[in-house]
Amino acid sequence: MRFLLGFVRLVVGLLIVVTALPAILAILGGLVPVLDLLNHLQLLLFFGTLLALILALIVRMPRLVAILAFLGFAASAWTFVPEWSSSLAPRPAPTGAPTVKLMTHNMFGLNYDMKRMAAAIAAENPDIVALQEYFPAQQSLDAMLKPSYPYSVRCQGGKRANIGLYSKIPFDKEMSDADCPDSPGSQRTAHILAGFTLSDGTHFSVLTTHMDWPFPIDRQQEELSAIEDTVKQAQGPLLVVGDFNSTPWSYAMRGFEHETGLTRETRNLITFPELFTVPGRLVRGGILHTWPILPLDQVFERGVRVTELHRGEFTGSDHLPVILTFEVPKG
Repeated sequence: MRFLLGFVRLVVGLLIVVTALPAILAILGGLVPVLDLLNHLQLLLFFGTLLALILALIVRMPRLVAILAFLGFAASAWTFVPEWSSSLAPRPAPTGAPTVKLMTHNMFGLNYDMKRMAAAIAAENPDIVALQEYFPAQQSLDAMLKPSYPYSVRCQGGKRANIGLYSKIPFDKEMSDADCPDSPGSQRTAHILAGFTLSDGTHFSVLTTHMDWPFPIDRQQEELSAIEDTVKQAQGPLLVVGDFNSTPWSYAMRGFEHETGLTRETRNLITFPELFTVPGRLVRGGILHTWPILPLDQVFERGVRVTELHRGEFTGSDHLPVILTFEVPKG
């Protein structure tokens, strides 16, 4: 019996170390950027430290170890709980002004079932569609969307620069070739900025982009700074949507929101990964179906009323789409 209890305590101790220590270190991510990477795991850290604390109390771990478990849980809760609780806040009621529906979606570069993708878009029937990881091999989607979305623009460049914007509403292309390349090349990221005018005369803009993963740190900071500059130069009501490859638990994402003056509308919205690529010898086809744990797809706004926002259904992508309905108040 003593041996079994000792073994259980060893396992609980290891659980405390691998959850509590990263949760505590993540608090320092604002001072040491590399530690901010730990904040992207807050969903796992929160429930991991909670489980570790409960088990520590049940098996009566030594006081110092139990204190470490509590500090880890408290550190993770400090970051995780405000984000979770903010997702419970009600959205503003519609005012009767013209509404617009927008879908933003990372299509996944290995998703070649464009009929399924087109059907998913048709089922939601948005007015504007922003797409990321829209590679040349997925070109057949363009012809499927054009009858309903006659206004469009695509960027084709480096890995993250393959994005597109489709609309039922006429728009003016405001981005330069430097922002949105039109042929494969070395430019790694891109963005599309387009303006729209509604029937009541109100005008708004939509910016869509696809960021890299948050490591290396310097690369992420450069990409966020570039978008910050574009946002600050854009006039009037604005929506910024796309795959930011960063979670709102991170200091980097909170810093972006602060620097731009935007308000994030995606609260605790877990969208990735629905699928994960693994070696083909492990799983047939090299695609493993998983459970989403990361809120990577974001919607920010300035001067726009988002009255409804939800995740869409599985489309064959490793991301779930995000769909929102919004109004643009008259100035």
